[in-house]
Amino acid sequence: MNLFIDANIFLDFYHLSGGDIEELKKLVALIEEGDIVLFTSKQLQEEVRRNRDTKIFDALKEFQKASFKVSFPAFCKHYPEYAEIQEALKTANSKHSQLLTKSTGDIKAENLNADTLISDLFSKSKDIPVSQAIFNASINRFRLGNPPGKKKVTMGDEVNWECLIEGVPQIEELHFVSGDGDYASAIFPEELNAFLQSEWKQKKESEICFYKSITDFFKKKFPDIKLASDIKVNKLIEKLAASGSFAITHVVISELSKQAQFSKVQVEELVSILDLNTQVSWIIEDLDVKTFYRSILEKYGEIVSAPARQTLNSLLFPEPEVPDMDEEIPF
Repeated sequence: MNLFIDANIFLDFYHLSGGDIEELKKLVALIEEGDIVLFTSKQLQEEVRRNRDTKIFDALKEFQKASFKVSFPAFCKHYPEYAEIQEALKTANSKHSQLLTKSTGDIKAENLNADTLISDLFSKSKDIPVSQAIFNASINRFRLGNPPGKKKVTMGDEVNWECLIEGVPQIEELHFVSGDGDYASAIFPEELNAFLQSEWKQKKESEICFYKSITDFFKKKFPDIKLASDIKVNKLIEKLAASGSFAITHVVISELSKQAQFSKVQVEELVSILDLNTQVSWIIEDLDVKTFYRSILEKYGEIVSAPARQTLNSLLFPEPEVPDMDEEIPF
Protein backbone atom coordinates (compact mmCIF):
# COMPACT_ATOMS: atom_id res chain seq x y z
CA MET A 1 0.00 0.00 0.00
CA ASN A 2 1.48 3.33 -1.11
CA LEU A 3 1.16 6.25 1.32
CA PHE A 4 2.08 9.93 1.34
CA ILE A 5 1.75 12.09 4.45
CA ASP A 6 1.94 15.86 4.05
CA ALA A 7 4.24 17.95 6.26
CA ASN A 8 1.35 19.58 8.14
CA ILE A 9 0.33 16.17 9.47
CA PHE A 10 3.79 15.47 10.87
CA LEU A 11 4.03 18.97 12.34
CA ASP A 12 0.70 18.49 14.08
CA PHE A 13 2.43 16.09 16.49
CA TYR A 14 4.39 19.06 17.87
CA HIS A 15 1.30 21.18 18.36
CA LEU A 16 -0.73 21.80 21.50
CA SER A 17 -3.74 19.89 20.19
CA GLY A 18 -1.67 17.47 18.13
CA GLY A 19 -2.38 13.89 17.17
CA ASP A 20 -1.89 10.77 19.24
CA ILE A 21 1.75 9.64 19.07
CA GLU A 22 0.48 6.04 18.88
CA GLU A 23 -0.54 6.77 15.28
CA LEU A 24 3.11 7.27 14.34
CA LYS A 25 4.07 4.05 16.14
CA LYS A 26 1.47 2.18 14.11
CA LEU A 27 2.90 3.61 10.90
CA VAL A 28 6.41 2.51 11.82
CA ALA A 29 5.17 -1.01 12.57
CA LEU A 30 3.21 -1.26 9.30
CA ILE A 31 6.23 -0.12 7.29
CA GLU A 32 8.47 -2.62 9.07
CA GLU A 33 6.00 -5.41 8.31
CA GLY A 34 5.90 -4.41 4.64
CA ASP A 35 2.22 -3.42 4.64
CA ILE A 36 2.92 0.22 3.75
CA VAL A 37 5.41 1.99 1.50
CA LEU A 38 5.76 5.58 2.72
CA PHE A 39 6.85 8.08 0.05
CA THR A 40 8.69 11.24 1.02
CA SER A 41 10.88 13.85 -0.64
CA LYS A 42 13.74 16.04 0.48
CA GLN A 43 11.37 19.00 0.21
CA LEU A 44 8.88 17.43 2.62
CA GLN A 45 11.52 16.38 5.16
CA GLU A 46 13.10 19.84 5.14
CA GLU A 47 9.69 21.48 5.54
CA VAL A 48 9.06 19.44 8.69
CA ARG A 49 12.49 20.26 10.11
CA ARG A 50 12.37 24.00 9.45
CA ASN A 51 8.85 24.40 10.90
CA ARG A 52 9.37 22.16 13.94
CA ASP A 53 10.57 24.93 16.25
CA THR A 54 7.72 27.28 15.37
CA LYS A 55 5.11 24.63 16.13
CA ILE A 56 6.81 23.70 19.40
CA PHE A 57 7.18 27.36 20.41
CA ASP A 58 3.44 27.97 20.00
CA ALA A 59 2.59 24.92 22.11
CA LEU A 60 5.27 25.61 24.71
CA LYS A 61 4.13 29.21 25.14
CA GLU A 62 0.65 28.03 26.13
CA PHE A 63 2.04 25.32 28.39
CA GLN A 64 4.28 27.81 30.21
CA LYS A 65 1.26 29.98 31.04
CA ALA A 66 -0.43 27.15 32.92
CA SER A 67 -0.85 27.75 36.64
CA PHE A 68 -2.87 25.66 39.05
CA LYS A 69 -4.72 27.88 41.49
CA VAL A 70 -8.16 28.22 43.06
CA SER A 71 -9.77 31.20 44.77
CA PHE A 72 -11.41 30.30 48.07
CA PRO A 73 -14.02 32.29 50.00
CA ALA A 74 -12.95 33.09 53.55
CA PHE A 75 -15.54 30.79 55.12
CA CYS A 76 -13.92 27.74 53.41
CA LYS A 77 -10.48 28.21 54.88
CA HIS A 78 -11.15 26.55 58.22
CA TYR A 79 -12.12 23.23 56.61
CA PRO A 80 -9.43 20.49 56.46
CA GLU A 81 -10.08 20.10 52.73
CA TYR A 82 -8.78 23.64 52.19
CA ALA A 83 -5.29 22.67 53.35
CA GLU A 84 -5.43 19.46 51.32
CA ILE A 85 -6.36 21.33 48.15
CA GLN A 86 -3.63 23.90 48.75
CA GLU A 87 -1.08 21.10 49.09
CA ALA A 88 -2.39 19.38 45.95
CA LEU A 89 -2.12 22.64 43.98
CA LYS A 90 1.41 23.16 45.25
CA THR A 91 2.33 19.63 44.13
CA ALA A 92 0.69 20.17 40.73
CA ASN A 93 2.63 23.40 40.14
CA SER A 94 5.86 21.69 41.18
CA LYS A 95 5.22 18.80 38.76
CA HIS A 96 4.36 21.30 36.03
CA SER A 97 7.71 23.02 36.55
CA GLN A 98 9.57 19.70 36.47
CA LEU A 99 7.77 18.63 33.30
CA LEU A 100 8.53 21.96 31.63
CA THR A 101 12.23 21.63 32.45
CA LYS A 102 12.40 18.03 31.27
CA SER A 103 10.49 18.60 28.04
CA THR A 104 12.51 21.74 27.23
CA GLY A 105 15.67 19.66 27.52
CA ASP A 106 14.27 17.06 25.12
CA ILE A 107 13.17 19.79 22.73
CA LYS A 108 16.68 21.20 22.63
CA ALA A 109 18.20 17.75 22.17
CA GLU A 110 15.58 16.88 19.51
CA ASN A 111 14.69 13.91 21.65
CA LEU A 112 10.90 14.19 21.84
CA ASN A 113 8.91 11.06 21.00
CA ALA A 114 7.70 12.85 17.88
CA ASP A 115 11.32 13.59 16.87
CA THR A 116 12.35 9.95 17.25
CA LEU A 117 9.35 8.49 15.45
CA ILE A 118 9.30 10.99 12.58
CA SER A 119 13.03 10.47 12.06
CA ASP A 120 12.45 6.71 12.06
CA LEU A 121 9.64 7.06 9.53
CA PHE A 122 11.77 9.19 7.22
CA SER A 123 14.64 6.69 7.42
CA LYS A 124 12.27 3.87 6.48
CA SER A 125 10.50 5.83 3.74
CA LYS A 126 11.09 5.71 0.00
CA ASP A 127 12.66 9.07 -0.76
CA ILE A 128 11.92 10.50 -4.20
CA PRO A 129 14.86 12.64 -5.38
CA VAL A 130 13.97 16.13 -6.58
CA SER A 131 15.51 16.01 -10.04
CA GLN A 132 15.95 19.02 -12.29
CA ALA A 133 13.02 17.77 -14.38
CA ILE A 134 10.80 17.66 -11.28
CA PHE A 135 11.95 21.11 -10.22
CA ASN A 136 11.23 22.55 -13.68
CA ALA A 137 7.78 20.91 -13.74
CA SER A 138 7.07 22.42 -10.31
CA ILE A 139 8.00 25.91 -11.53
CA ASN A 140 5.78 25.44 -14.56
CA ARG A 141 2.88 24.30 -12.36
CA PHE A 142 3.44 27.29 -10.07
CA ARG A 143 3.45 29.81 -12.93
CA LEU A 144 0.37 28.32 -14.58
CA GLY A 145 -1.52 28.54 -11.29
CA ASN A 146 -2.35 24.84 -11.22
CA PRO A 147 -2.93 23.22 -7.82
CA PRO A 148 -1.65 22.39 -5.30
CA GLY A 149 0.02 25.29 -3.49
CA LYS A 150 -0.79 28.75 -2.19
CA LYS A 151 0.70 30.47 -5.25
CA LYS A 152 2.54 33.10 -3.25
CA VAL A 153 6.34 32.83 -3.18
CA THR A 154 7.29 29.25 -2.29
CA MET A 155 6.26 26.11 -4.17
CA GLY A 156 6.71 23.22 -1.71
CA ASP A 157 3.36 21.60 -2.48
CA GLU A 158 4.09 21.74 -6.19
CA VAL A 159 7.42 19.95 -5.69
CA ASN A 160 5.86 17.23 -3.54
CA TRP A 161 3.09 16.62 -6.08
CA GLU A 162 5.50 16.39 -8.99
CA CYS A 163 7.67 13.99 -6.93
CA LEU A 164 4.68 11.71 -6.41
CA ILE A 165 3.76 11.76 -10.10
CA GLU A 166 7.33 10.78 -10.89
CA GLY A 167 8.04 8.36 -8.04
CA VAL A 168 4.90 6.34 -7.31
CA PRO A 169 4.74 3.24 -9.54
CA GLN A 170 2.38 3.43 -12.48
CA ILE A 171 -1.11 1.91 -12.04
CA GLU A 172 -0.62 1.62 -8.25
CA GLU A 173 -3.10 3.27 -5.89
CA LEU A 174 -1.88 6.06 -3.60
CA HIS A 175 -3.26 6.98 -0.19
CA PHE A 176 -2.74 10.69 0.44
CA VAL A 177 -3.02 12.30 3.90
CA SER A 178 -3.11 16.08 4.27
CA GLY A 179 -4.92 18.56 6.48
CA ASP A 180 -3.91 21.35 4.10
CA GLY A 181 -6.75 22.97 2.18
CA ASP A 182 -4.42 23.45 -0.78
CA TYR A 183 -5.00 19.81 -1.75
CA ALA A 184 -8.70 19.64 -0.84
CA SER A 185 -11.75 20.36 -2.94
CA ALA A 186 -13.23 23.82 -2.40
CA ILE A 187 -16.73 22.35 -2.65
CA PHE A 188 -16.17 19.05 -0.82
CA PRO A 189 -13.36 19.63 1.71
CA GLU A 190 -13.16 15.93 2.62
CA GLU A 191 -12.20 15.08 -0.96
CA LEU A 192 -9.12 15.74 -3.08
CA ASN A 193 -9.14 18.74 -5.41
CA ALA A 194 -10.92 17.69 -8.62
CA PHE A 195 -8.09 18.98 -10.84
CA LEU A 196 -5.54 16.87 -8.95
CA GLN A 197 -7.84 13.84 -8.95
CA SER A 198 -8.27 14.05 -12.71
CA GLU A 199 -4.57 14.66 -13.32
CA TRP A 200 -3.58 11.65 -11.22
CA LYS A 201 -5.98 9.33 -13.03
CA GLN A 202 -4.77 10.55 -16.40
CA LYS A 203 -1.04 10.38 -15.70
CA LYS A 204 -0.85 7.42 -13.30
CA GLU A 205 -3.85 5.36 -14.50
CA SER A 206 -4.79 4.63 -10.90
CA GLU A 207 -6.85 5.90 -7.98
CA ILE A 208 -5.74 8.35 -5.29
CA CYS A 209 -7.52 8.21 -1.92
CA PHE A 210 -7.61 11.36 0.19
CA TYR A 211 -7.70 11.62 4.01
CA LYS A 212 -7.69 14.67 6.27
CA SER A 213 -5.80 12.95 9.09
CA ILE A 214 -3.82 9.81 9.93
CA THR A 215 -6.69 8.82 12.20
CA ASP A 216 -9.09 8.87 9.24
CA PHE A 217 -6.64 6.76 7.24
CA PHE A 218 -6.38 4.12 9.98
CA LYS A 219 -10.15 4.03 10.50
CA LYS A 220 -10.67 3.32 6.79
CA LYS A 221 -7.79 0.98 6.03
CA PHE A 222 -6.82 -0.61 9.37
CA PRO A 223 -9.94 -0.36 11.58
CA ASP A 224 -8.98 -3.30 13.81
CA ILE A 225 -5.56 -1.92 14.75
CA LYS A 226 -5.75 0.12 17.94
CA LEU A 227 -2.11 -0.08 19.07
CA ALA A 228 1.20 -0.53 17.29
CA SER A 229 1.66 -3.82 19.12
CA ASP A 230 -1.51 -5.14 17.42
CA ILE A 231 0.31 -5.10 14.09
CA LYS A 232 3.09 -7.41 15.24
CA VAL A 233 0.64 -9.70 17.03
CA ASN A 234 -1.59 -9.95 13.94
CA LYS A 235 1.40 -10.84 11.79
CA LEU A 236 2.47 -13.55 14.24
CA ILE A 237 -1.05 -14.97 14.30
CA GLU A 238 -1.01 -15.07 10.49
CA LYS A 239 2.31 -16.93 10.59
CA LEU A 240 0.94 -19.43 13.09
CA ALA A 241 -2.14 -20.02 10.93
CA ALA A 242 0.09 -20.66 7.92
CA SER A 243 2.62 -22.79 9.82
CA GLY A 244 3.55 -25.87 7.81
CA SER A 245 5.94 -27.46 10.27
CA PHE A 246 6.39 -28.08 13.96
CA ALA A 247 9.62 -26.06 13.87
CA ILE A 248 7.85 -22.94 12.61
CA THR A 249 5.10 -23.42 15.20
CA HIS A 250 7.66 -23.47 18.01
CA VAL A 251 9.33 -20.28 16.72
CA VAL A 252 6.03 -18.40 16.41
CA ILE A 253 4.74 -19.62 19.79
CA SER A 254 7.97 -18.33 21.34
CA GLU A 255 7.32 -14.86 19.88
CA LEU A 256 3.64 -14.87 20.82
CA SER A 257 4.53 -15.79 24.38
CA LYS A 258 6.43 -12.51 24.70
CA GLN A 259 3.35 -10.40 23.95
CA ALA A 260 1.75 -8.71 26.93
CA GLN A 261 -1.87 -9.02 25.88
CA PHE A 262 -4.28 -10.06 23.15
CA SER A 263 -7.65 -8.76 22.07
CA LYS A 264 -10.74 -10.97 22.15
CA VAL A 265 -10.63 -11.27 18.36
CA GLN A 266 -6.98 -12.33 18.47
CA VAL A 267 -7.68 -14.93 21.15
CA GLU A 268 -10.53 -16.38 19.09
CA GLU A 269 -8.16 -16.64 16.11
CA LEU A 270 -5.49 -18.36 18.20
CA VAL A 271 -8.02 -20.94 19.40
CA SER A 272 -9.28 -21.49 15.86
CA ILE A 273 -5.71 -22.10 14.68
CA LEU A 274 -5.17 -24.67 17.43
CA ASP A 275 -8.33 -26.44 16.30
CA LEU A 276 -7.69 -26.33 12.55
CA ASN A 277 -3.91 -26.45 12.01
CA THR A 278 -2.50 -29.88 12.82
CA GLN A 279 1.02 -28.42 12.91
CA VAL A 280 -0.13 -26.76 16.13
CA SER A 281 -2.65 -29.20 17.60
CA TRP A 282 -0.45 -32.28 17.11
CA ILE A 283 2.20 -30.79 19.41
CA ILE A 284 -0.16 -29.41 22.04
CA GLU A 285 1.58 -31.63 24.61
CA ASP A 286 4.93 -29.93 23.93
CA LEU A 287 5.75 -27.76 26.93
CA ASP A 288 5.97 -24.39 25.15
CA VAL A 289 2.75 -24.86 23.15
CA LYS A 290 0.77 -26.20 26.09
CA THR A 291 2.05 -23.48 28.43
CA PHE A 292 1.10 -20.78 25.93
CA TYR A 293 -2.43 -22.05 25.35
CA ARG A 294 -3.01 -22.73 29.04
CA SER A 295 -2.10 -19.10 29.74
CA ILE A 296 -4.62 -18.07 27.06
CA LEU A 297 -7.33 -20.11 28.77
CA GLU A 298 -6.47 -18.80 32.24
CA LYS A 299 -6.28 -15.15 31.17
CA TYR A 300 -9.04 -14.93 28.58
CA GLY A 301 -11.29 -17.91 29.31
CA GLU A 302 -14.03 -15.67 30.69
CA ILE A 303 -14.21 -13.34 27.68
CA VAL A 304 -13.99 -15.73 24.72
CA SER A 305 -17.03 -17.38 23.18
CA ALA A 306 -18.35 -20.61 24.68
CA PRO A 307 -17.30 -22.70 21.63
CA ALA A 308 -13.74 -21.32 21.82
CA ARG A 309 -13.55 -22.04 25.53
CA GLN A 310 -14.84 -25.57 24.94
CA THR A 311 -12.27 -26.12 22.18
CA LEU A 312 -9.44 -25.00 24.45
CA ASN A 313 -10.58 -27.24 27.29
CA SER A 314 -11.04 -30.28 25.08
CA LEU A 315 -7.60 -29.93 23.46
CA LEU A 316 -5.71 -29.01 26.61
CA PHE A 317 -7.45 -31.51 28.86
CA PRO A 318 -8.66 -34.39 26.66
CA GLU A 319 -10.77 -37.14 28.18
CA PRO A 320 -8.64 -40.23 28.91
CA GLU A 321 -9.21 -43.08 26.50
CA VAL A 322 -11.06 -46.05 27.92
CA PRO A 323 -9.22 -49.28 27.01
CA ASP A 324 -11.19 -51.93 25.12
CA MET A 325 -12.25 -54.84 27.38
CA ASP A 326 -12.18 -58.41 26.07
CA GLU A 327 -15.63 -59.85 25.75
CA GLU A 328 -14.55 -63.17 27.27
CA ILE A 329 -13.52 -63.09 30.91
CA PRO A 330 -10.91 -65.76 31.66
CA PHE A 331 -11.51 -68.12 34.59
